[in-house]
Amino acid sequence: MSHRFHRTLEKIKMKEKAWVVSSQGELAQVKVNQKEELCNACSARSLCVGQKQTKGTITVLNPLSAQPGDEVKIEIPEESYNKELILIFGALLSAALFGLALGYLFALLLSFPSSQLSFIGFILGLLMGGFLLFRYFRQIKNKRLYPLIIDITRKGDSHG
Repeated sequence: MSHRFHRTLEKIKMKEKAWVVSSQGELAQVKVNQKEELCNACSARSLCVGQKQTKGTITVLNPLSAQPGDEVKIEIPEESYNKELILIFGALLSAALFGLALGYLFALLLSFPSSQLSFIGFILGLLMGGFLLFRYFRQIKNKRLYPLIIDITRKGDSHG
């Protein structure tokens, strides 16, 4: 397996060590080690590094019911982030172009200046696409975009 391919796989399945700060239901707050060289290559860097006030604390899914003080291994779903970004930009571009084409067709049918109705259609398509994406992401609650606790490597004091 080539070195480049192996590095690509590592990026898609980035795993980090973290410590559970708090746990509530299916979510937990964990503190990760911030290694600048790793963070620069991570698609999810805005979750922790971009928020300097949190000092590396991020929200993760907690299917293993890890408790505060536990040392855990988390997996950052970079592949999911990339797919969702493609979905967002692709949907917005498609909606805007569809609105542009619809505006142009209405301009031809109604004998209005095509540049004005095309621009209005473009803006309306972009707004409609944004609204639909907002509803979509609100409905799925972005659970597949959260980092995930995949292993409890050492139990903390809260287990007794």
